[in-house]
Amino acid sequence: MNLTALPINIEEIDYAELPKLQKLSVETFNDSFRHFKASKDFSNYTFKNYNYGQLAREMINPKSKFYFIYYNHKLAGYLKLNFAIKTLEIDRFYLRKDFEYIGLETQLLDFTLQKARKLHQHRIWSRVWEHDDSVLHFYKQFGFQKTTSRNFSLNGLLQKDLIMELNL
Repeated sequence: MNLTALPINIEEIDYAELPKLQKLSVETFNDSFRHFKASKDFSNYTFKNYNYGQLAREMINPKSKFYFIYYNHKLAGYLKLNFAIKTLEIDRFYLRKDFEYIGLETQLLDFTLQKARKLHQHRIWSRVWEHDDSVLHFYKQFGFQKTTSRNFSLNGLLQKDLIMELNL
């Protein structure tokens, strides 16, 4: 598919778009991870992390920014970046199922790299679940390397995120 034939827009979102962000956050998280161990605890996780109050707190944080990506004027996904001194974190990077693997991932990462360079960031990093081979492969294609790991609990099971970093 030729991405240049159809418009791609990446736009910073504001508080007025909170309902759209909340719906998209739950949809894309569930689509990405539901098949791994769906249970009541999984629903509790999305309720806790993607409710209006939690997302509103994240949106008003001056060190965090959310962006929607549109493909052919259709909402395709979103990105959340966290900014610190000389470091940019890719906190969330999700696309809807119908928009995966058509090059929008690269568009979002290019956008992130441009933003990091413009803000004179020295490092970009992201957490990636150790079993998400396609995302790990994607980051490695751009030169990200595993530096460490962090444990987290999902569905009451101990899981591991790999920390992937890119020095600019």
